Amino acid sequence: MIIPVHSLSDEALENLIKEYCLRDWGLNETEFPLAARIEQVRQAVSQGRLVVLYSEHFETAQLVAADDARGLV
Repeated sequence: MIIPVHSLSDEALENLIKEYCLRDWGLNETEFPLAARIEQVRQAVSQGRLVVLYSEHFETAQLVAADDARGLV
C-alpha cells in the first residue's frame, strides 16, 4: 500500500530518506556527501518520483521509485 507522504511525521519521513540514501548508495560508494543525497531524495519525494510503500506483511515502510510501486500494489 502506498502511504501519502503528508501523513507521516517529519521525523518518520527523515528516517525513511536517510535509510533510502544508505541502502541505495552505502556510506562510501559515491562521491556525493550524505547531505547532498538526502536533499536529492527529498526533492524526488516532493516531486512524486519516490513514494512510501508500506508492507502489511512485514509491517515496514520504505521509499521506492513510483514506477516500481505501481507494479507492486
